[in-house]
Amino acid sequence: MAHPMIHALLDRVTPASLYRNGTSFTELRALDELLHGLNRCDDAISLLESARDRLRRLLARRFDETTAQALTLKALNILLAKYQFRARHSHLAAHPVGLVVDPSNMCQLGCPGCVHSSSPGAAERFAWPNGTLPESRFRALMERYGPTAVAVYFCDYGEPLLNRNTPALARIAKSYRMQAMLSTSLSVRQIDAEALVDSGLDFMVLSIDGATQPVYERFRRGGRLDLVFENIRKLVAARNRMGRSTPILSWNFLAFQHNVHEIPEALRVARRLGVDQFRVVEPFDVSWDDPGIQPARVKPRVVHLTWAPRRIFRASQGAASYPLDAERIGSAYETPWERPPEQESIARSSHACHWLYKNLVMDATGRVMPCCAAPTPSNHLVFTEFGGASGDPFNSPKHWQARALFAGNADRKPDAAERTGASIPCSNCEWDQTKVNIGAREIERYFRQTDPMIFDARARRLLSQW
Repeated sequence: MAHPMIHALLDRVTPASLYRNGTSFTELRALDELLHGLNRCDDAISLLESARDRLRRLLARRFDETTAQALTLKALNILLAKYQFRARHSHLAAHPVGLVVDPSNMCQLGCPGCVHSSSPGAAERFAWPNGTLPESRFRALMERYGPTAVAVYFCDYGEPLLNRNTPALARIAKSYRMQAMLSTSLSVRQIDAEALVDSGLDFMVLSIDGATQPVYERFRRGGRLDLVFENIRKLVAARNRMGRSTPILSWNFLAFQHNVHEIPEALRVARRLGVDQFRVVEPFDVSWDDPGIQPARVKPRVVHLTWAPRRIFRASQGAASYPLDAERIGSAYETPWERPPEQESIARSSHACHWLYKNLVMDATGRVMPCCAAPTPSNHLVFTEFGGASGDPFNSPKHWQARALFAGNADRKPDAAERTGASIPCSNCEWDQTKVNIGAREIERYFRQTDPMIFDARARRLLSQW
């Protein structure tokens, strides 16, 4: 263990190429530079397919054959997505880099501003049906996108732990060499801590906005802080008992005016319970729903509560414990990319929404949406439905329309008054179009935890910064 740890620490201060041969940077940079000079997506696909075996052989020096195939697919898919993002294509050959999936559309809490808000009239604002994600639908989604995606985030507006099958869903994701993350209030009466730890989950966001029950429940309506703390103890105990270091537990504290004074105490409690990191997060404005809940003016920050080298190796240590789906990955490796119709490349200065090129969002009922904005009866944010049958939900007609809408407006958000009306998806968007759930930070972290030597700092920047 000491040998790879030394190299990982060296990689944080010096390029791996200075002390080790065989990084992927030279190959990836050459491909990225050649892609810059191509005007046709067909030529870009041909270039990447011609490099597939060459990159796989390089990675096979460090990994088994199936892992080398999976990492090759993921890296080349990112380069293709990056190329099509720069060109502002509406029809994509690239698959989503990350998946945002709700295991359950339901939630036991009623937080202000949420689709589940307990405030009078809030239910009429959102179009959000109840439902639980069946394993068959998730398997079908993973068969299509798992070989090329780097991560799945199990949460949008539902509470993922209300689906007892969530650990099984995480295991499926791990079989495609993906990172698996979820976000939970943890105010759930029954959790199977051992199943969650054993599933291979890499990261759990714990949404806890207070250190005492009266302050906590001002926002987390219906939540029980004693239950949350007990569930943290169960997870930490299961992790220790099973000799695992994942999932990483991150206490996320939304800072409002009513709870900001409890941040120091919450940090002390997090440390005492064995949480790995503590994050102070700037919340969305929910005053439209409850004027008494106002964001606080505090600087977002992260406090790491566990030893840094241990965090570096958490995901990579456990990777071998979860067998890969060699058949599906091998089949995807041998399958050519689907060639999209020829389309015009727009000037690189034009504005684009990162969600439409990087992440696919699906709720528990199979509804596919462009981003994490909640559908309403009037905003047309349900782009298509994925029932597990053949088809590419990342290339629905509404996805094409939305990408074309953004590509046609230079350096700014689209103005619905200048288009054909609000019936065009995303024409009245007020969402953050540059910050996605699985973006630069998550891509960089994925390849760093995979192998910080062969994917050195320069390679990681090339893959993540776009």
